[in-house]
Amino acid sequence: MMRQVSSTVRRGAGGKGRSTDLARSQPNIKASIADGTGSVLHEPGCHRFDIIQDETDPRLFAFTEVYSDEAAFEHHKTTPHFKQWDAAVKTMLDGAIEVSFCRPVYPMGDATWDACRPGAVEDPAFDRGLHVIHAPLPIQPAKVNAFIEAVTLDGQGSTHEEPGCLRFDVYRNIHKPDELYLYEVYINKAAFEYHTKTPHIAKWRETVKDWYAGERTGGRRGRNVWPPDNWGWSSGKPVR
Repeated sequence: MMRQVSSTVRRGAGGKGRSTDLARSQPNIKASIADGTGSVLHEPGCHRFDIIQDETDPRLFAFTEVYSDEAAFEHHKTTPHFKQWDAAVKTMLDGAIEVSFCRPVYPMGDATWDACRPGAVEDPAFDRGLHVIHAPLPIQPAKVNAFIEAVTLDGQGSTHEEPGCLRFDVYRNIHKPDELYLYEVYINKAAFEYHTKTPHIAKWRETVKDWYAGERTGGRRGRNVWPPDNWGWSSGKPVR
């Protein structure tokens, strides 16, 4: 069973302007990268630990962590790198950490999950070039299954037909089954704009437009803080 932990973190206090907030974000970023590196490289049950910084408000971050099962996540919380991260960021947070425990609904099996790419060249040229979307979606309970069918077609179209779409994952909240998450990764922002003009997203939007349960809030869009661009971001071309 693959299990995703989707953590949305608000970083920074009151602030005296953007430059001050961004400067104070750096210790959080450093600690988070250390936790992510330790998790992916040293925990057999951790497949991904993606860190995203919001492009509109750089104090906002999203973590998408993928574990083999619940036991692997519980093990993660006992590791030195997690404990160091937890201690380091406690005084940096401007609000509570929001955590959602989810399972994938697309892709289900024939996809590449591991982020680690042994031997990847380390160079600033490969830092923060991707465009990532991390979006919770509240769905009307009676429409959840139909929504999953519709968004699966969009995901298949995106990963199979778009040269710039690296992955299109859909997760379902274990504790709130009428909440789904879209996790999309594009080679750059232009690739996402390309995505918005495709026939599969047009069909999806038309199909699901009346199936939402309230406002869609809490999403993050921005660049990858970690891992680097030349790690394993692609899911391949999953069909299910």
